[in-house]
This record gives sequence, structure tokens and C-alpha cells, in this order.
Amino acid sequence: MRILQTTGMILSLALLATTTQAGELQKNFIGEPVSVIEDGFNSEEAWGLCTIIDLHGCKNIMNECDASEESIKRFVIELCELIDMNRYGAPAIKWFGTGGVEGYTLTQLIETSCISAHWADDRVFIDIFSCKFYNPYEAVEFVKNYFQAEDASVNVWLRA
Repeated sequence: MRILQTTGMILSLALLATTTQAGELQKNFIGEPVSVIEDGFNSEEAWGLCTIIDLHGCKNIMNECDASEESIKRFVIELCELIDMNRYGAPAIKWFGTGGVEGYTLTQLIETSCISAHWADDRVFIDIFSCKFYNPYEAVEFVKNYFQAEDASVNVWLRA
């Protein structure tokens, strides 16, 4: 696996092709142009696109308070608008954990699947999965800027 750091973002370039037990192909597309990802999405008849974003060193930290819940709600609404996803219902936002590991968890159903996120200290872990194509790089830049992250580890997968 190679790690590339660009403008404060760490991208894992594990351009892996693996075969699942069902014999379906999955590939990590991070670093590929959006057109290549979209071509793969369409030509391989993918079930969906999954973007996994791990943010580190976030300055916009979510603490257990109403203002943080409102900020998380605004975040997911703006993200859905950016990537052109129709939200289904209100987001579920809940503070979980005890002791050293605690933070918010978000689940937002979208008509084509869901967006989930977990907060812990100055880190945010976001998963975007949709059966409808979206630009994963736009999503990454948006979440990185929204939470003022120092860096991000990112994987982009087609699910078959």
C-alpha cells in the first residue's frame, strides 16, 4: 500500500482488486479520476459506491450539546445537497459511549442507501454508500473543510 499526502490529505492508494467469495470484483478507486470511477460504476453494474473517510485533527469538534447536534444536522443536509442525494426522514443523531470512548453517531437514510458518521475527540469517521453515483472527491473535500480536519484517510470502493 502506498500513502500519498496532498494538501493535508492522506490518500491510501491501495489500488487493490480482490475477489469476494461470490466471485465479484471490488476495487479501491482512490486517486483515479472521477470519470474512471463513474465508468467503473456503470460498466461493472456496481451495486453502489462507498466512500470511507477518516478525518483526523478536526478543529470543528462536536461536544455533547444541542449546538453540536444542530451542526451535525446542518452538515448532513448540506452533504446530501452537494452530492445530490434525497434524504429519507430526519437524521438520527445520538451521543454514545462512556469513559474514554464517546461521541456522536449519525445515521441519515437516503433514498439510495445511507450516510453514517461517528465522532471521537478530534476524529470523524464517515461512510457514504449509495446505489446512485456521486462525486466522492467533492464529498471528501466538503467533509474535510466542514470539520476543519488536518488530514483525511480515504477509500473509494465499488460494491458489487
